[in-house]
Amino acid sequence: MSKDSGYDYEETMVTLTDEDGNDRDFYIDEIYEVNGTLYAAAIPGDEENVTEYYVFRLIDLGNDDYEMEDITDEEEYDAAADAYEEKLDARAWNRIVESED
Repeated sequence: MSKDSGYDYEETMVTLTDEDGNDRDFYIDEIYEVNGTLYAAAIPGDEENVTEYYVFRLIDLGNDDYEMEDITDEEEYDAAADAYEEKLDARAWNRIVESED
C-alpha cells in the first residue's frame, strides 16, 4: 500500500453502491472504536479537495473480513462522526507540531 501525500493514511479503497445502484470508490481514512463498536470513516476517492466523509459501522465477519453497514440511528452516527472529527483535529495538530520542529 502507498501513502497519499495529502493525508497520513494508507490507501485502502472500497467500492460502495448507493441506493440508485451507482458504484463509487472511497478511501478508508480511519478505522476506530467508539463505545466498543468499530467504525470506518470513508472519503470519496474521486475528489482532490475532500470536504465530505461518511461513517459506517464495521461488522466483524471473522478471518479478518469486515462488512461496512449503514448507521441509521442519528445519535450513533453523530457520536461516530464526532469521534472521527476529533481524530482529524488531532492529525492536523500533530502536523503543525511536527512542522515546527
